[in-house]
Amino acid sequence: MPTTQITSPHIDAILAALQDQGSSNDCGPYTTATVLNALLDLNLGGDQLAQQMEKPVWRGPSFVIRRVPNWATFPWGIVDVMREYGLRSSWRPFVSKNYLQLALSKEYVLMPIIGSLKPLWAHVMTLVAWDLHKGWGFANTQFSHHNIYWVTDGYFTSHWNVMVHLLVEAKQE
Repeated sequence: MPTTQITSPHIDAILAALQDQGSSNDCGPYTTATVLNALLDLNLGGDQLAQQMEKPVWRGPSFVIRRVPNWATFPWGIVDVMREYGLRSSWRPFVSKNYLQLALSKEYVLMPIIGSLKPLWAHVMTLVAWDLHKGWGFANTQFSHHNIYWVTDGYFTSHWNVMVHLLVEAKQE
């Protein structure tokens, strides 16, 4: 019988650590704080992390701009913070939905970035489940609840296509 639902092994910890970004444009820092708190048993605030990420940091001979203040967080900014805390992390475009389904049940934490060109917006959420009938389940910092936020496969696909199937992923060493 084919699989009808896949969940992350981190689903309970991520949903318990989920923070509400309120009316801010800080989904990147809040999602990052949620994941770090869930995996490393920390107590980071998304608002604190947003301020921290607004400052460029030196990495070797160059510096990394992780975030445009009060507006947008870059995927490499999320990766840089995850690495600061000792998580193996990377970002890349052109990821397949098949990869998401395969990696979801492993130790990886997956953070697809979705968006739109008109109106212009982007949003990162932590993928915690996939269901054949419900679609894609996320820990979404746009809400104050600690429940799975489900989006249909059609909605996810169309908004993920806009962002060229961009994915940030992290894993504990």
